[in-house]
Amino acid sequence: MRKFKILILSLLSIFILYGCKDTNDNLLRGFYQSEITTDGHIVQVSVQPQENSFVEYIDNREVNSGTYEKLSTDKYKLVGDKRTIEIVLDKNNSFEILIKKINKGNSIKMKNIGATPGYFATEFDDVEEYKKLLED
Repeated sequence: MRKFKILILSLLSIFILYGCKDTNDNLLRGFYQSEITTDGHIVQVSVQPQENSFVEYIDNREVNSGTYEKLSTDKYKLVGDKRTIEIVLDKNNSFEILIKKINKGNSIKMKNIGATPGYFATEFDDVEEYKKLLED
């Protein structure tokens, strides 16, 4: 009977400790991508957690890059060479961003599609046109 009580107490302790654990395992990392926006663009964000850096793309064109800092459990501040944005990760490790000149000014849902950052080596002649989309 004594062994049974010890077993029950041990199991209860484990369940209590597990219940107190922070269940938000979402970390800003990897590659995020939007669906096609209302005006035909795709937005991507590549995040390198080892360097606390990110690169933002519109239609595979690099438009913004910089570093980020964690503000709270699920909130991050991305400071780029073109703009600074704050994001909040949801339970699916996704977030929303706003680019006023894309998607009719509505927020754009960025879904995490992988834990590995992705980069585009292709060079385009129209990158400056895409960078202008970030301007207010």
